[in-house]
Amino acid sequence: MGEPSNPKPMARLVELAILLSLAAMLWTLHALGYLDRILGNVLTAWFFGIIVTVVVFVEALAFAGRDVDVHFWSWLTTGLGMLGTVLGFSLALAGIDVDALQDPAALSAEIGAFLKQVAFAVDTTLIGLSAAMIMEALAKVREILRPQGVPAPATEEAANTAGED
Repeated sequence: MGEPSNPKPMARLVELAILLSLAAMLWTLHALGYLDRILGNVLTAWFFGIIVTVVVFVEALAFAGRDVDVHFWSWLTTGLGMLGTVLGFSLALAGIDVDALQDPAALSAEIGAFLKQVAFAVDTTLIGLSAAMIMEALAKVREILRPQGVPAPATEEAANTAGED
C-alpha cells in the first residue's frame, strides 16, 4: 500500500456520499426484510459477512487515500461468490435422497430442500458479484474525481539516453 494521496475536498465529499448511499441502501434492504432470507441461512450469512468486511476494509483504505489494488479484492469477492455457488450446488446435489424421489409425497420435501441449497448458491453469487461491482465502480469514481499523480521524475540515466538520440 502506498502513501496517502491528497484528494480534493469535493472528491472526498462525493465519494463519502456514494459510500453512505450504499450503506443506506443496504440498511433499507435489511429493514424491508429483503435480507432476512440471506441472513437467515448461517452459511450465507458467513459469506455475506466476509464479503462485506472485505468491501468495508478496501473502501476504508481507499477513502483514507491509500493505494489499494481494487482489482485483486474484487477478484477475491467474485471468487468467494463463485465458491459459494459451487458449494451450494454440491450441497444441494449431495442432499438428494434418490429413493425418496420415487414417492410423490417425499418428492415435494426433496424439491424444497434442493431449492434451499440452490438459493444459497445463487445468493453467494449475487453477494460476491455485487461487492466486486461496487468496489470497481468506486475505484472508477475515485479515478475520475481525484487528481492524477505527478509523474515520477526522469532518472539521470534516462535523461542521458534521451539526449543521445
